[in-house]
Amino acid sequence: MKTIVWIVGDPATGPAELRQDKLHADLDVVTQAREVLVKESGDYGNALSFVSVLSLPYTLDRLVPQLAAAVDGDPATEVSQPQS
Repeated sequence: MKTIVWIVGDPATGPAELRQDKLHADLDVVTQAREVLVKESGDYGNALSFVSVLSLPYTLDRLVPQLAAAVDGDPATEVSQPQS
């Protein structure tokens, strides 16, 4: 199952801004609620943006549960944001 990861300024408002674009709104991953949103500021967004041998374990600890939630086959499953 496919998913997509977006790095956004604010996960609370980012989806609404993205969905204003028809191309984005028509993507299967969007209509089937398989998006993962990562807040660009903070440690997680930085670790995902600037991958290094030190940031990779930190990133994977946060990204893997989000990806699992996004592809569980239930569009009602919320893909939650990690604490940091």
